[in-house]
Amino acid sequence: MAIISCDLHVHSKYSKESGRWVLRSLKAPESFTPPELIYELARKRGMDYVTITDINTIEGALSISHLPGAFISEEIRTFLPGTRTSVHILAFNITQQQHEEMIPFRDSFPSLMDYIEDKGIIHSLAHPFYFPGTELKRDEFISVVKRIGLVESLNGTRSRLENESAVPIVRSIKSNPEFTGFTGGSDDHCGRFMGLTYTQVSDAENLDDYLNLINNGEGRPRGEHGNAIRSAYSVYSIAYSFYRDRLTAKKVPAIATMAADRFFRPSMSSVEPTVWHKADFLFNQLIKKARKSGEPGFETIFADQLIEIGKDLNLRSGSPELEAEGIDERTFEILNRLSNRLFQHYSSLLVKRISDGRLLDALEAFTALIPVILLNIPYPMAYLSRKKGREAVESIASEVSPELSGSLKNPDRRVWFTDTIDDLNGVSRTIQKCSRLAMDREKQLAIIASQSRPLSFPGWVVNFPPIREFPVPDYHSKLLSIPPFLEVLRFVENENFGMMYISTPGPVGFTALGISRILGIPAAGIYHTDYPRHVNHIVQDGKMGEFAGTAAAWFYSNLDVVLVPSRYYMDDLEKMGISRDRMKLFPRGTDCNLFSPDWKSDEFILRFGGNPESMKLFYAGRISREKDLDVLAKAFVIARSAMPEIELYLAGDGPYLGDLVNQLSGKGCYFCGVLHEDDLSRAYASCDIFVFPSSTDTYGNSVLEAQASGLPAVVSDMGGPQEIIEPGKTGLIFSSHDPESLAKTILKVAQNKVLRNSMSRNARIMATERTWEKAFDELWSISPDDFKRVKL
Repeated sequence: MAIISCDLHVHSKYSKESGRWVLRSLKAPESFTPPELIYELARKRGMDYVTITDINTIEGALSISHLPGAFISEEIRTFLPGTRTSVHILAFNITQQQHEEMIPFRDSFPSLMDYIEDKGIIHSLAHPFYFPGTELKRDEFISVVKRIGLVESLNGTRSRLENESAVPIVRSIKSNPEFTGFTGGSDDHCGRFMGLTYTQVSDAENLDDYLNLINNGEGRPRGEHGNAIRSAYSVYSIAYSFYRDRLTAKKVPAIATMAADRFFRPSMSSVEPTVWHKADFLFNQLIKKARKSGEPGFETIFADQLIEIGKDLNLRSGSPELEAEGIDERTFEILNRLSNRLFQHYSSLLVKRISDGRLLDALEAFTALIPVILLNIPYPMAYLSRKKGREAVESIASEVSPELSGSLKNPDRRVWFTDTIDDLNGVSRTIQKCSRLAMDREKQLAIIASQSRPLSFPGWVVNFPPIREFPVPDYHSKLLSIPPFLEVLRFVENENFGMMYISTPGPVGFTALGISRILGIPAAGIYHTDYPRHVNHIVQDGKMGEFAGTAAAWFYSNLDVVLVPSRYYMDDLEKMGISRDRMKLFPRGTDCNLFSPDWKSDEFILRFGGNPESMKLFYAGRISREKDLDVLAKAFVIARSAMPEIELYLAGDGPYLGDLVNQLSGKGCYFCGVLHEDDLSRAYASCDIFVFPSSTDTYGNSVLEAQASGLPAVVSDMGGPQEIIEPGKTGLIFSSHDPESLAKTILKVAQNKVLRNSMSRNARIMATERTWEKAFDELWSISPDDFKRVKL
């Protein structure tokens, strides 16, 4: 049984206007591939017949029509009446006369179809869920599919989801579950991928047999699906061909241009570097080393990187893999590496110049980042195209195939982005706990971070090495990391997540927001931190606080839902312009085995030189100014003057530690340092009252841990912690920023044993109802169906 194959969708240099926005903006054509090369490569890859389907022209197909096995075809761009929505029809094995006769009918899909059917032209609907420059409405799509003969169900540039959805959707529209009229083609534009996707039949003796068998539903689409990396490669290839003469006019080493040619200009033969190319490379290396002073400009750095690529590609002994499959992935790796190096250089320069106070020079460094960003544009644009295809599939499936529509969504496969993951704060501890619970409950939850140090806690944790890390101004112990955007984007798309959590509006958080918009993944932002007040406390600058508030409002307003730890901060966010109906309470919990009165230990207190019989106040958390620890220090001195047996134990570390040591050392205050696991449990249980003065915490997980340990809690009347306690029953509230009020409230609990013991019992009972397991289940129950999607 003879198997006959043909790639039924290929473009040559005669396809002019591109459907891709990037290429249209460059005024570049659809393709630069010579028809002769298409023929040679297609035959080399086992195609029995060869055709070219340029848009609205047959010049390419005509130029090879004299060759054995070649026939004339065309991709016709036609329009629906009224809406002017474009539809692309592949017409196979046509004559030059038929091509000319169809020209007047291109403006009307019904008229064109009348002609095609009258002449018996075998045809197929190209990329059924992709309509360049337009959007096909559901009723329009249904009418087109009902009218069309065949449908392209395997397109080498479109995603697996689009291709695999075509068959059930078309069968549903045609009310024929046995319909098999499908075709496949590479839709190659750059000369690399023709023949990797094709249509196959059995027992065709000639071209007419082959096409008639396909028309009768006996064609079998075979080969590869497309992906964003491949589509972006095509754009780079075409853009490079378009600009090559201008690039080579620059003083770029010949070995670098040869490397680019081998990546972006396909040919049947591989040209190996000559002695001249190697000498040219060495000469440029010497020039590079000879530079003595001055900061290199963008072109110099770019050329240096091209030299390195040339060295990598051309100074090896042979490069057969470049001519094989995988060129798109290899290109992605190299361009990603190049972009990361350029971004690292200019972001470092930007930070340095800002630190030096050279603001105008800093602006120059910032503008130098723009070409780096533009260099990467084809990748996010390719992923955006995938998003549109997915949305088209989901929209049409919801109308014609509810069963398929339900299977397209995967809300239980989720990803969580964070700028802080192993720091000493509530955000990190919450994420780590949820990661462990997801693993225990066999939920698919990936945690994405970007930091240079390794991570080690249970769960599906993905750490992308950062392009650059830099300290937060006036908060040098906290590092922010710039993640490799393209690598993260590819990972998220490949893993097919159905929902996203974003914990922080830092570089990782903004990366996540961009990816959410590009891929169309519903995103829930978590308002862990009161950024405006935090910034005010840290830098003591009201203007910076206002800026932080504006930035936070913009960030969270662009998310589909905002998870807020407390109603207090729901009010705050509403004042910032975020709609209340897009907010949900973020559930939190605690481990009532790890935090329990059973951990009480006099030996623990003695370890720090304290008195087990004293009235012990306890604070656990970051030792920083924004926690209002200056208020606690003053209040402690006041309370101790009235009740000398009071002692204060501080657990944690941070930039304000030195100040507190100077103020309180030798005055009944003990600094415990950073405590973990059992030691932290003993610290809570061995003290008598938990004091949490912060007015900027959105929740305060340590308050709940203290309550689970049986400690009454004294908290501020500003922020989220006041919603954890029941005033008068499990703790008391003081007036924020007022040391006198805090001291008075501490003494009220410390000097009343009956009240203190009652609060201790009630706190433990209350905490046992707020477990992490319950909180995680509540969090997981919030699905994308609950979201009000943000429209860009």
